[in-house]
Amino acid sequence: MKALARSLYSIVVVGCSAISAAEPLPRIPPKEPTDALKTFVVRDGFEMQLLAAEPLVTDPVAMEYDENGRAYVAEMRDYPYTDKASDKPFVERTKDEPLGRIRLLEDTDGDGRFDKSTIFAEGLSWPTGLALWKGGVYVVATPDLWYLKDTDGDGKADERRKVLTGFRKFNVQAVINNLKWGLDGKIYGAGSSNGGQIRRGDAPDSKRIAMTTADFRFDPRDEAGSFEVLSGGARFGNSFDDWGNRFICNIRNPIQHVVLPRHYLARNPHWPARSALHDVAEAGDTIPVFRRSSPEPWRVMNARRLTNDATIASPRSESVAAGYMTSACGLTVYRGSAYPPEFYGTIFLCEVAGNLIHHQILKPKGVTFTSQRSDSQSEFVASTDNWFRPVNFVNAPDGTLHVLDMYRETIEHPWSIPDDIKAQLDLESGRDRGRIYRLAPVGFKPPKLPTLGNATTVELVRLLQHSNVWWRETAHRLLFERQDPVAVPELRGTLLCPETQMRQIQNLAPDPRELCPLHALHLLSSMHALSNTDLLGVLSLWIRTPGLREHAVLLAEPRLAAQPNLLDRVLKTAQDDSARVRLQVAFSLGAVTRRNDDGS
Repeated sequence: MKALARSLYSIVVVGCSAISAAEPLPRIPPKEPTDALKTFVVRDGFEMQLLAAEPLVTDPVAMEYDENGRAYVAEMRDYPYTDKASDKPFVERTKDEPLGRIRLLEDTDGDGRFDKSTIFAEGLSWPTGLALWKGGVYVVATPDLWYLKDTDGDGKADERRKVLTGFRKFNVQAVINNLKWGLDGKIYGAGSSNGGQIRRGDAPDSKRIAMTTADFRFDPRDEAGSFEVLSGGARFGNSFDDWGNRFICNIRNPIQHVVLPRHYLARNPHWPARSALHDVAEAGDTIPVFRRSSPEPWRVMNARRLTNDATIASPRSESVAAGYMTSACGLTVYRGSAYPPEFYGTIFLCEVAGNLIHHQILKPKGVTFTSQRSDSQSEFVASTDNWFRPVNFVNAPDGTLHVLDMYRETIEHPWSIPDDIKAQLDLESGRDRGRIYRLAPVGFKPPKLPTLGNATTVELVRLLQHSNVWWRETAHRLLFERQDPVAVPELRGTLLCPETQMRQIQNLAPDPRELCPLHALHLLSSMHALSNTDLLGVLSLWIRTPGLREHAVLLAEPRLAAQPNLLDRVLKTAQDDSARVRLQVAFSLGAVTRRNDDGS
């Protein structure tokens, strides 16, 4: 594989050695969807299946499935700019015409492929993330956070409400993105590095919250009032594992774990924490990647310039045309049910510049994680088509990962390309194209579409034990939306049955019955039905499931100062065998002042 990569690079270098920036650079033509399928080299036992292509979808960068299997897709048609004539480097893009759209895709005949496409909403600026809520969808579209809803059943949003605004519209590759539901009933967004002064969308004079390089979250029940800046700063990628650990990526930092929450760090401004993040994987410019496509001629030319100019300091991933990770994005923890069990909990990454999908195995290490590539000499998916631009994934209802392919001739940021080379390129080429694939086991046949919109409350509680995260998280969201008291005894019952404690299988998917009480804890809390007895029971009974104890301590935190029995139990948990549990105990005890018997 290394020899192949070197050969490809050498061929292109020779081919480009006589080309100067004053001469036209060779163009690479696109491939039609059926031909593009033939360009993939996929890990043994897997294949790429086409789900949708233009004109059904264009420029897909984010996607979410609703409870009935319909897909909302964010189409970033205004990447990297609206109009080349008005593009100026390092200038805020406040006056660009918003070209982005939200597309609603449906599979009406049940064959596992989309056949109906409706423009749900348009006129959005740089839409890059979605989260479903009460029949509608939140959309991050810099500089705004919107809530959109179809109220008359025609598949088009007729309710359009600007929830928040003030996110800075500056660097197109550093915008807010990838909204994800947390266990706590809050929606988490990657904030990247543009920053901003965030305020209510309907109140220009409302309080502003300063945001720099950070992530954010909000509670949909109190949208503006609950907005909170978080540790992070993900460039494009935001994913949870089963136990609520959040992972992000930042181009040349392919996997980062958010270890230290900002609100805990704020208690002690004198502690000089170097970073709230831990680099789980090696730096991108030290990770070899094995692309199957030849580096684009412009990329070879630019790399040669950087190599020959000693006055320019650049990472290795830029000073060579190919061979290292330069554009990690779309980080996703696989949590589905269709792949062999050893893939559960591993991380998939898009290397969009290299036309490939990279795979890393995640392993716990102390309070955080480490990772390594799953194959030392190849990628999970690589294409010979330079237009293949995977940018994101979805843990889908069918148990597989669905791959969003923006399908562009050039994906680079216009600010990072020298002007004379950029003049030879069409950075809008492909704006009318886009594909969505299913990364599936060979011969995979998708199951029937879900119909959870009609599920009863009791049925939804039972789905919290499903082996596929989409079903668990969708059931969790619907229960959170309904706030149905019928759910309370059903949820509470899952906390008192530690029937899986003898499981000691390592590095496989957790038993869903261990995850059901985790969801139950947070749902009971959101319904104001979580009792001290519930928390004490989890801390005492689930002796082989440290993740549950960790979350029980977290949820006990606001009660500790007023509940001596609970505080005493948490203090004992400070000796827990799990480093993660001990860390949460330290976080939670940090705000507690315990009084002595004399009241001092």
